[in-house]
Amino acid sequence: MSTLVLLHAFGSSRRAWSPQVAELSRRHRVLTPDLPGHHSSPGPFSLDAAVRSVRELLAAEEQVHLVGISGSVSVALLTALAEPEKVASLVLSGGVAAPTGGDGLQRTVMGLLPTAMIVSMMKGMYSGGRPEHTATAAEDLRTAGKAALLTGLRELGELDLRPRLAEIKAPALVLVGEKDKANIAPAEVLAAGLPQAELRVIPGAGHLWNLEQPELFTRLAAGWAETPRG
Repeated sequence: MSTLVLLHAFGSSRRAWSPQVAELSRRHRVLTPDLPGHHSSPGPFSLDAAVRSVRELLAAEEQVHLVGISGSVSVALLTALAEPEKVASLVLSGGVAAPTGGDGLQRTVMGLLPTAMIVSMMKGMYSGGRPEHTATAAEDLRTAGKAALLTGLRELGELDLRPRLAEIKAPALVLVGEKDKANIAPAEVLAAGLPQAELRVIPGAGHLWNLEQPELFTRLAAGWAETPRG
């Protein structure tokens, strides 16, 4: 039985993976840690703290398939660089390998907004547009707070992993939603830099589409983990 580790978006929690856990657990061992400063995990949040927490989780594992979405794609990449022998494969959705042009503006705008407004603006995306997930998404955003989101944006805006992508030998499935326009070009850069990568653009999907199209996300993640490799 293989082990999948699902890493949530910054500002979210392990609860955002509930549709995947319900299905994947039928034939896999599934771990869904809360990153530092999110839901049940003490803060403060930083990329270093997030990577450290994942590496501590992997200490008891032989090998895992790492799944990251949004900002946690960078956590998965950094973990794969630090623990190459532990990572059997990667599924990377809506992530970036290097700063994008809008990072600074996004941080500036978010820094000016009160937390309540940030939650109101972002809960729709964080729930995948599904009303049944809205309350949880809003609660997770409030728990993580504005500081964690700003830290995540700032640190991603300072991180350029392009020179190191060739070091990651694990097979990687790079995913991006068709409607996630800002992240299509970064997904292409990421897939081009990883030695064993396959890129798929998901029709009709947005940024956090594991809740938008849960069956398809689950099927792709499971299929990638179950692909026979020599």
